[in-house]
Amino acid sequence: MTRQLFEGIRVLELGTMVGVPYSGKIFADYGADVLKVEPLEGDPSRAEGPFLQDIPNKETSALFLHLNTNKKSITCDLSTTNGRDIVRSLIDTHDVVIENFKPGTLESHGLGYETLTSDRTDLVMGSLTPFGQTGPWKDFKGSELVLQAMAGPMHMNGDPTKEPIKLGGNLAHYHAGLSLTYACMLARLRVERGGSGDHIDQSVYEAQAGFRDRRAPGLTSASYTGRSNKRGGSLGRTASGPRPAQDGYANIMAGTSKHVPAFLRLIGRDDLAEHPDAKKPATQMSTTFIEEMEASYAIWLIERTKRDAVAATQSIGILGGAILTVEDLLNDPHYQERNVWEEVEHPETGSMRYPGRHFVTSGATRTQMKRAPLLGEHTFAVLTDMGYTKADIVQLRRAKVI
Repeated sequence: MTRQLFEGIRVLELGTMVGVPYSGKIFADYGADVLKVEPLEGDPSRAEGPFLQDIPNKETSALFLHLNTNKKSITCDLSTTNGRDIVRSLIDTHDVVIENFKPGTLESHGLGYETLTSDRTDLVMGSLTPFGQTGPWKDFKGSELVLQAMAGPMHMNGDPTKEPIKLGGNLAHYHAGLSLTYACMLARLRVERGGSGDHIDQSVYEAQAGFRDRRAPGLTSASYTGRSNKRGGSLGRTASGPRPAQDGYANIMAGTSKHVPAFLRLIGRDDLAEHPDAKKPATQMSTTFIEEMEASYAIWLIERTKRDAVAATQSIGILGGAILTVEDLLNDPHYQERNVWEEVEHPETGSMRYPGRHFVTSGATRTQMKRAPLLGEHTFAVLTDMGYTKADIVQLRRAKVI
């Protein structure tokens, strides 16, 4: 049987919230042995909702449960000498370390990359911070909102008559976590070919600046024209964009001159399909023509489900998609046929459906997803494997090291 993509790789995760845990999740979901080191109070994401039945509980945060599948968890206080000794010993037995401490923190604990590699050249360390390990902003804090505003496409999002708005969720940190995984694996590939390890300095700010979701094309355009992209208004959105259907919304891009005639015939307006404006760019169409087309489109769409409307327009080559709710996604026949969702049992939540994979591999057999760990669930087992006795572990707990 073909091995999982990351099988045999040991990853130590010294990260919290989204970016580094997402990187660890990718490693873990594809076979790496990932050990998560949490502060005594737990990863702060455990305090982020939504929670099961809206009752705050460190073990039922949907964000934490999603980001930490297939991992083990220990608790350890890095501010203590014994805690640092434990983490140093763990680093010595892992291939990759991923972390998101403030720049200089690990160095102050004697766990900086230069120190760790003085007698070990094969270590790969990935450090994810808002603005990187160097530069005038290295000590600045950066939330998802701040980073999307400073480095992402936020200036292009929203109604042009109102304030810019951020994209939903933690897009910037997910993207940076994905980029960190990619960089660490390239460094690890070099190690396995006989080369040395590396310290990956991953800035969320810089990952966003090169993000393919409009930002990179916008920067390239600005370098040629000297003009920054702006938020667009209704101009050029004729018969395009989200519109209400019978059971929700459909996002169909039918307003280009290439597609308008065929689209008009589809919605029963053969007469308008022959109109001279039908072959013009939207900016050159008459107001009367646009109003008639939009009115007919609205009637056609509201009489159909969003999926049926999209299927009809896709059948004639028009780009579009139904705007799916979470419930739609859970019951989506395409996802179900491809076994995207996976049932995972958890002692605090019971059985829940999780997104089961990021992509499909042709060789390795898909393994059953393991639930996210309870806080410090594997502390005793991990320390025992390291040679600590039961009495040692009791003492460490009393001293609040673990």
